[in-house]
Amino acid sequence: MLLIIFSSNSETFVWAGDISKVSSILKDPIKIIDRGKGLFLKFCAHCHGRHGDGDGFNAEFLDKDPTELSNPKFQAKRSNEKLFRVISEGGAKIKKSHLMPGFGHTLSEEEIWSLVTFIRYLGKDGSLVTVPRDVKSERPMKPVLTKTDMGSFLKWFSEEGQKKNQANSGKILIMNKKSCLGCHQLNGEGGRIGPNLNRSAFNYNPEWIYAWISNPQAFRPDTRMPNLGLTPKEARAIAAFLVSFQPENEGDGGKFDIPEGWRKYLSIKGDPKIGGELFNDPDGTANCVKCHLIKGEGGTIGPELGIVGTSRTRRFLLESILDPSAVITSGYKTIMIMTKNGKFITGIKKNEDELGFYIVDKNGTKLYIPMDKIKKFKTQKTSTMPGNFRDLLEVQEVADLLAYLGTLTLPTITASIY
Repeated sequence: MLLIIFSSNSETFVWAGDISKVSSILKDPIKIIDRGKGLFLKFCAHCHGRHGDGDGFNAEFLDKDPTELSNPKFQAKRSNEKLFRVISEGGAKIKKSHLMPGFGHTLSEEEIWSLVTFIRYLGKDGSLVTVPRDVKSERPMKPVLTKTDMGSFLKWFSEEGQKKNQANSGKILIMNKKSCLGCHQLNGEGGRIGPNLNRSAFNYNPEWIYAWISNPQAFRPDTRMPNLGLTPKEARAIAAFLVSFQPENEGDGGKFDIPEGWRKYLSIKGDPKIGGELFNDPDGTANCVKCHLIKGEGGTIGPELGIVGTSRTRRFLLESILDPSAVITSGYKTIMIMTKNGKFITGIKKNEDELGFYIVDKNGTKLYIPMDKIKKFKTQKTSTMPGNFRDLLEVQEVADLLAYLGTLTLPTITASIY
């Protein structure tokens, strides 16, 4: 199967079938199939499966089975325009599952048409995909929140945000209207792609929750979380709910808090200057800079920490230092691979495709492990970050590190009142 494109005065046609059926004057193959495939593997395959068979790893956690996009019967009943619309607007807008998010606020029209073409390719559909000539190639750019926007949110949060009616409105949006549970877990329900939302109140500052869900690409352009096109009112309600939420079941962790014995670390005033020296000393006890990146300097094994003082609570930062395996940041889970020749390889899984895994080992070396070389693999529950800092560091040193991490902020957003 190859793909050919040609143009008329008003539209572009993309052939998703056998090249032998196309006129010989159409000789230039295009890269749209690879572009659509890359987008599909990043945004769609975890639910719909890498081949569109509805068997992605996340499928088992959803109330509704993902569509088998490769099924010829499904494809025969859907026009290209309808496929474009559901990808762009999401399932709820066409009276289907709200768990299917819309990507119209994240991807360009050109990218969405490449997904439509790739879906036709998966179904071995030999029809032409007609693409309007005036499709936009630039991704939509939602305005970045300003200091005034954040000041308005913080004022609202102090006056209204902790009221029950606001939390209830956010709950309805998350549970029944938006696609949050397609990717996130809440009270044992929902997907396993993004972070577990049970811990939102413990992990994140309220202003960060609001800013992130309003425009995730403003902070991480390559994130898999789509921009949901939330109104300020919707984003505020969702933030209010997540900040107030506590899990119902003991098995989900109950009310999150730090152990009583850890409170001494928070009661001592830390020195951010000393903490910065401890963080950045390559020969020091902590040597955090080996794995963590700040403003372009440091390692890439662990999460980037450039604005961690804005996004994370002090309680969560303390937990991350003293018990790093309690929560492993999404995208930094370790995978152990056993090759067919008996070799064990451990690293952080950065990506995967049909042919293998892309990982980064403990030394920061990027590796690609082909699937045909792998006997078995397993995701680990232990963080690559050392778990013995309680023994290695003095209480004052931990307090100094916390003080330093607290200075790593994004001034436009940072003004926590919670």
